Amino acid sequence: MTAQLVDGRGPSVRVFVSPRGNAFMADVASWLAEAADLVGRPATLIADGRIPTDLDDPECAINLVVAPHEFWWLGDADDRTIQRNAEVSIPVCTEQPGTRWFEMTSLLARPSRVVLDINLDGTDALRADGHDAHHLRLGAVPSMDRRAANPVDASRPVDLLFLGGRTRHRTERLAELAPTLWRYTADLRLFSSAAPVSPGAGGTVFGTDKYDLLARSRILLNLHRDESDSSHAYFEWARMVEAMANGVCVVSEPSTGTDPLIDGTHVIFTADLVETVSGLLNDPDRCERAGSAAADFVLREQPLATTLEPILDRLADAECSVEPRGRRNIVSPGRRVPAYRSLLTRAQQIPLLPALRPHTELRRRVKSALDDEVRLQRRIEATRARLHHGDAGHVTVDATAAGASPGAPIPRISVVVTLFDYADVVAEALASVLASTEADASTPLDRSTYEIVVVDDHSRDQGADVVRRFIDDHPDARITLLSRAANAGLAAARNLGVERSSGEYVMILDADNLVYPPALARLAAALDDDLDASFAYAILEEFGVSTGLQSDLGWHVPWLCSANHIDAQAMIRRSVLDAMGGYRDDLRIFGWEDWDLWLRLADAGHRAVHVTQILGRYRTQGASMISTSNRFQDVMLDHLESTLPGLPWPTRL
Repeated sequence: MTAQLVDGRGPSVRVFVSPRGNAFMADVASWLAEAADLVGRPATLIADGRIPTDLDDPECAINLVVAPHEFWWLGDADDRTIQRNAEVSIPVCTEQPGTRWFEMTSLLARPSRVVLDINLDGTDALRADGHDAHHLRLGAVPSMDRRAANPVDASRPVDLLFLGGRTRHRTERLAELAPTLWRYTADLRLFSSAAPVSPGAGGTVFGTDKYDLLARSRILLNLHRDESDSSHAYFEWARMVEAMANGVCVVSEPSTGTDPLIDGTHVIFTADLVETVSGLLNDPDRCERAGSAAADFVLREQPLATTLEPILDRLADAECSVEPRGRRNIVSPGRRVPAYRSLLTRAQQIPLLPALRPHTELRRRVKSALDDEVRLQRRIEATRARLHHGDAGHVTVDATAAGASPGAPIPRISVVVTLFDYADVVAEALASVLASTEADASTPLDRSTYEIVVVDDHSRDQGADVVRRFIDDHPDARITLLSRAANAGLAAARNLGVERSSGEYVMILDADNLVYPPALARLAAALDDDLDASFAYAILEEFGVSTGLQSDLGWHVPWLCSANHIDAQAMIRRSVLDAMGGYRDDLRIFGWEDWDLWLRLADAGHRAVHVTQILGRYRTQGASMISTSNRFQDVMLDHLESTLPGLPWPTRL
């Protein structure tokens, strides 16, 4: 083929990316197209599903395919087309070695003569797989830098930012920072990696919106997907480069493949996140110096165009060579070649058989029998209450003078605490509420603006007595204790607390959990700022038996249907709770009352606002109502799906 020169420089560049893939890959593709233009090779970004073999190609364009695992697996091409497409393309690999996505990438890149990877570790792993792999070191492009577009936020109001997929390791490391971060303005945006992330899903940001967020941020964290060791200390170049371009101080766990970045100058590597982050938050000048040095390095000293230009020159010579292009099938010659999509399915580890759920009908009967036992116990308690008090629903009321005063102004926030056998921790929960501050985390919150309503659901321990003593010790706070003479269950207890409270906003708090001081003010501010949101929730730090995060994913109904990622600790508009009829008292969802409410809200068209800061604490224990309920998960899921069939439930194999 005869090459069609572009301004004497050789063939043009086409950058392909899947329209169905992770939107972050579209950002990477746009950087490559921009850098190619900057070095004099007109580039076209193709994100509409077209593939090289579908295009009329009279010139000898260089076809760069970003994230080939998404581009081919999510496309509609058949096996033959995938093979031909790979032969005329240069894959640009973006995934971490050791993941199933990397294995898919390596598999699909086999027919390609040359492969590029944005990380040195990935390059080495591809070479070990037999590829002619080359490192495409990322630098910045001018469009990333949004500092000039955000002059009002030159002070960088976001103290610390994290953007990345949710993994156990990441949530554990972020939880370590919770006692430090609640005083600051953190923005922790995690997302589910179970499926490609589209723009706006769960608060995710891409393109200019993301660069604007970076320009308003002081520190960005790089946390590895898994425990840091020699095989997993992967440096996420793409995320870090766009942060550096906006003058952000990058703090990273020790990583491999970071050359030519200089530790302490362009990026700060540390194993002690708490000490390092705490020091930087108290030293804005050091953050500024590190961010400025990093921006200068990736924008001027080592921009993407500088790295990409020689690679495009070499690729141009290869693309326009008269020598026939080498071909490699997906497996070694002499072996039977399975279909691409069959191998991709294996790489994705999709089970070929339904999940094993033995004795489903037996467990359904056991669940029904347990529900009947709970109903019987409640009837017995109700009968005793009627004999002793003349009313099965009898409630004893204790209150502080401030809580009992009929002439007191109506509080704006009602904190409803449900109590059942938590005598040893309930005082700690109440004390955390009374330590509330304004959103600035320094000024005490006026106690007349909130009340605490505790509902004791006929505990078997001395929890009610503990609350009475707490009431005696805090006469200036607005605290009311409602003690039921008969246990009626969590849903009924919460509904009673809501009914007997008066605030515009209702904050739900379990008796074994805690709030950080600015939680009430910041959640209320989120609802004030977003009048269309029905409730607000923040990230919770797990403590106790295990550590990590709860409520760390943003509002996205498909994620919510896959699993409940929102704890009960949330602030809900009273008008919304009243319209929904409160919590549903149904033993078939015993332990999932919160999830049921969120799903019903989603089904009715409501949505939440996610405050991406750690503002609460979730106590983890060895056994709980939730862990007991999860033994009957499939039975309970069947009930939820039949109740709310209009939601986007995932396929259960």
